[in-house]
Amino acid sequence: MNTANWSTGIVTHSERDKKFFTLAQANRSLVLLQRIVGEVVREYGRLLELEELIESAEQSSRPDRLEHARQKLVTTVDNLQTCLEELDQIGVELRDFSRGIVDFLCEHQGRTISLCWLYGEDEVSHWHEQHASFACRQPVSLLEYKEELIPDPAP
Repeated sequence: MNTANWSTGIVTHSERDKKFFTLAQANRSLVLLQRIVGEVVREYGRLLELEELIESAEQSSRPDRLEHARQKLVTTVDNLQTCLEELDQIGVELRDFSRGIVDFLCEHQGRTISLCWLYGEDEVSHWHEQHASFACRQPVSLLEYKEELIPDPAP
């Protein structure tokens, strides 16, 4: 099932094949995620600015500015959609466009939790219950049997 933000046209996937990560796998993916999520944060900021510019141009009856801003908005939405598709292929969930909060599903002691990363952090070092918010995150060091999240190295 897809949901859309109709003001921007951005489609997000609420149901998809779930991918589960170990802590080590989540941390290895950060090289790629830094680039993609960084682009999301920048493009989302640009989108918000363009929406304000469009509103201002509509009120001031400046059709030249309005058309230019609308064209830029379409490009920005396309860029965001590409980023979201890349994140979906990786198997992570972007929880916040402006801050770059990403969740990785993880199986821990028979239940699903979310490993949580914030754009700019050096590693995935927090977790929260699957349906909890960023405000509820805790250090992974507090998880019992942390070694379950990190597979043994192959012999």
